[in-house]
Amino acid sequence: MKFTIAVAALLGLAAAIKITDNSNPEGRNFDGAETWYEQKISGYNGADEDEIMDNIYSKFSKEGQTPSGHKTGQKLLMKDDAKIAAGTVLEAAHKLAPKDVPAFLDANFEKAWSHYDQNNEGWIRYEETHTFQRYLNGALNKFAGAPGSITDMTSGGKAYPLPYPAGSEAVPVGSV
Repeated sequence: MKFTIAVAALLGLAAAIKITDNSNPEGRNFDGAETWYEQKISGYNGADEDEIMDNIYSKFSKEGQTPSGHKTGQKLLMKDDAKIAAGTVLEAAHKLAPKDVPAFLDANFEKAWSHYDQNNEGWIRYEETHTFQRYLNGALNKFAGAPGSITDMTSGGKAYPLPYPAGSEAVPVGSV
């Protein structure tokens, strides 16, 4: 009985409170808010890039087969498909404008592919596609040298002095 009264009281309270959504149909809820078509990817979007790569490389990868034609269960990315997929990722992740992709691939694809296909088999495993793409991206990856990243050579050292050994932050990088 007490439970029923409590529920009825809560329902009455909920009816008294009106929840409003004052955002407009484009999603703006204050002046100056960006709509979805005005937003730009920041460049520091590793998780978004992984999702984009998963979608694209899973479409371009094919299941491997034995010489007798039996499926192996291993997804493989063939070299011809890799170049198309890599260009698609570069565009989709907003690394390059579509007009710049062919020249970038002509200049960098072979080096990146040979780094991963060291036995010249013409394919790499699906599991290697993300690291292949990041290697291909090279300097386009905005994590390279970003403050606080593992490649940041400017904000460490004296900014974060080590208590032991004494004076260790005075040792120049590369001299260790």
